[in-house]
Amino acid sequence: MVKNKNKKNLNIISISLPEKISQDMDTAVDAMGYMSRSELIRDALREFLKDNVQIERIKGTVEGVVTLLYSHDYADKISEVRHRNTNIFRSFMHSDFDIDECSCCEVLMFSGNAKDVRKAYFELKAIKGVDEAHIYIASKQ
Repeated sequence: MVKNKNKKNLNIISISLPEKISQDMDTAVDAMGYMSRSELIRDALREFLKDNVQIERIKGTVEGVVTLLYSHDYADKISEVRHRNTNIFRSFMHSDFDIDECSCCEVLMFSGNAKDVRKAYFELKAIKGVDEAHIYIASKQ
């Protein structure tokens, strides 16, 4: 562990990133006024962990929306998960965003047991071709 100026203990870790993500991160550091890449990453990780803790705590019936951005090559895998979970996915909308990039956007409306929703969401999020996945909880009982 390394101590910083504020006497807080910090673990130093190393990660590998594709060049495009690294460049985008540097652009964000400058544009958003972060002092370093580390500050940006800490902030992003706090937000990620907060969101995941929030979804883990939800109990009972939940309603909301899952949004996905993914490569068209993985549409079959998305469809498989959606069909296995017809008990929670009530409706969906699909759009091709960019023909050259073969990017797809899918919006899935859900209502069901929080445990089932969580499982389906994490399964969708883990599909290799999914670039972005977000869940928005509208209500819980």
